[in-house]
Amino acid sequence: MSKPIPLSAYRPEDMLALLTEWQKIGLLSALDVAFACFLYSNAPPSLATALSDNDNASTKTATLMSASGGGVNSTTLLLAALVSYQVSRGHVCLPLNSLADMALTLLPEQSNTLFTVEGDNLPSPDSIVSALSLPELLSDLKRSGIVLMLATSEHSGAANSKIASGASEDIPHFILPLVVQDDALYLYRYWHYEQQIATDLRRLMQPTSFVLPPAATLTQWLAELFQRTRPQAKQTEPTPSQDAVLPASNTITEQAAVLPINWQQLACVNTLRSQFSVITGGPGTGKTYTVVRLLALLQRLQCDSVNQPLVIKLAAPTGKAAARLKESIQAAKESLHALPAAWHSAIAQITAQSTTLHKLLGVQPGTRQFKHNRRYPLALDVLIVDEASMVDIELMQALLAALPPAARLILLGDKDQLASVEAGAVLGQLCAGADQGGYQRQTFDFLQQYSSTALPQTLYAAHGPAHLQHVVMLRESRRFTASSGIGALAAAVNNAAASDVAPLFADPRYTDIQLLAPESSNVLQAGSLSHDNAAFSPLLVALSQLCQQGFAAYWQAITKRPAANSTQLQQDEWARAVLAAYQGFQLLTPVRQGPFGVAGLNALVQKTLSFLPKGKALQHEDSWYEGRPIMITANDYNLNLRNGDVGMVLTLPGQGQKRAVFIDSDNQVRWILPSRLTQVDTVFAMTVHKSQGSEFAHTVMVMPERDNPVLSRELLYTGITRAAKQLTLVVPDWHVLVEAINRPTVRAGHLRI
Repeated sequence: MSKPIPLSAYRPEDMLALLTEWQKIGLLSALDVAFACFLYSNAPPSLATALSDNDNASTKTATLMSASGGGVNSTTLLLAALVSYQVSRGHVCLPLNSLADMALTLLPEQSNTLFTVEGDNLPSPDSIVSALSLPELLSDLKRSGIVLMLATSEHSGAANSKIASGASEDIPHFILPLVVQDDALYLYRYWHYEQQIATDLRRLMQPTSFVLPPAATLTQWLAELFQRTRPQAKQTEPTPSQDAVLPASNTITEQAAVLPINWQQLACVNTLRSQFSVITGGPGTGKTYTVVRLLALLQRLQCDSVNQPLVIKLAAPTGKAAARLKESIQAAKESLHALPAAWHSAIAQITAQSTTLHKLLGVQPGTRQFKHNRRYPLALDVLIVDEASMVDIELMQALLAALPPAARLILLGDKDQLASVEAGAVLGQLCAGADQGGYQRQTFDFLQQYSSTALPQTLYAAHGPAHLQHVVMLRESRRFTASSGIGALAAAVNNAAASDVAPLFADPRYTDIQLLAPESSNVLQAGSLSHDNAAFSPLLVALSQLCQQGFAAYWQAITKRPAANSTQLQQDEWARAVLAAYQGFQLLTPVRQGPFGVAGLNALVQKTLSFLPKGKALQHEDSWYEGRPIMITANDYNLNLRNGDVGMVLTLPGQGQKRAVFIDSDNQVRWILPSRLTQVDTVFAMTVHKSQGSEFAHTVMVMPERDNPVLSRELLYTGITRAAKQLTLVVPDWHVLVEAINRPTVRAGHLRI
């Protein structure tokens, strides 16, 4: 292979031709190349921008600077295509100081191998950009005339916020589609989102002027609200929590010493310190349980001061998550009725109604805009957002922009779950370091004041990050107890302890986890298998048998069809029973293609389930067979269905007509003609991404037979924790599992609060 041509030797036209060749082999998308072509066609001939230092000013001023040479250059075109590529992979920016480490891969659905050169005249991106130093890259971007060059965010927050808000008249950012800051290249839009989020959160994180009742009164209220959270769970599990290890300098009562820290109570009281807070924790740690008590506390504080209840809204990223939030709030609210009479008025004001974030903000069809924004804010006092890990950077910015100035925002979510499908990982960044606490003295002392158990000094950090003062992590799971193999497996994955995984399946204590793997695969070693179909045939047979058993329950529910003269209520109850039975067993997989992807698994189930129709009934023109589970793949506001909603094809009693049945976000049963549904998938198997916000009694997590860039620690953890009672892990090749455990998700971004 000949030596790659230096980047300096490429004319802009040559670079566009090279980008087109990369698109043909699947390295870049059509959008990536089109963006570079757009810049080439529309860039000014000689204009550059920079953020200059003014030694006599406390803030930086954006100025326009002329530059010799000018015009868009090949370096800028290449980096523009790559930053577009980065955004499609969930990153907010392109780090310029680590381009050599950027994993440039073919599209995950086509290949999992690193990019290779097919001919001497087609170099790889890393061979081009790695030859340039960071100063050279920055110089070329500055000369292009289409890049806003900014100082680091740590030293220019005021000026950057002014530019991001559009308040600066010096920067014509309608012609500046790219931004460089912190040695990272952004699309202007995503840089704007990041700056706006940081500005809004800094405001919300300021100490609130809300007057709290005396500490003794608040302590009593918290004791009443959380008296049932302890010590029942510990009566059967006497092993003390690690969080209960106390520093020797603390003296507490003997009774308090044996109790774990009540993180639910501390999460509740910590939200009173500002208008923004995050409650994070894994499955079963009681996030919604905590929030219901928080809402009761807020309503009581409000009514005692102004005798007017708060307007509280509940929302989630998807319809499925919103429905689950509603159910959880309703269930948790029932436990409040045993509180003293003084709470009854506050409890009556708690609503369980929830909606999707898009519906809350008001989607403007055909645009990226929402009805509610800074000019027309939401009418609410408190907003609770569940499954916040699924909220991408664009939606988070829109949400904060629509929040009234005096409103509270409380985010709920599991920081260890998958980040949003779109660009950004806002919750993950806000919760970074939450395991260690990172509490400054004021925060630490405040939390200690309302804890009957001494807090470990390891949670204290004199210079802890500002954002962690508003984050409380719930650490005790009621679902995953000491006898839970699901919990132990999730913990091993989270801790990147790949060597601890295999022994868990042999431990007789863990009856809730099962492993399916080829006999030729030694799970105690990271060995690779031959990836021919014959090697996996026994595994596929075993998986087919498992599916035959697992899916039998929902088919049994279908056979209990009401009589032909049944009422609508009876038909609705039948549909609910079918959908509930279907939630008892679910196949999950990280990928779409291949024998262990969504397509292969759906075909396997349709072929092997004895109660499903065969032959032409599964053809596209007659695909609406009874018992087909379907998922909506795009929001349909006319039908009140959301992306991710799961339904079932059923035959109306006594009529022989097919209908797709859903339970919508308002908990209403919807019987819809199949012809009205244009964007649906069969979901005997679904991707792990699509399963977020759901849980299934028996989850079958199926790993692919080959390693793939989409496999990560967070994805595996998310799939495992969808299991409520039973988990079966299907591993065609143990090496693939180990690689996934050792591959954390790292999304580029510089959200600094």
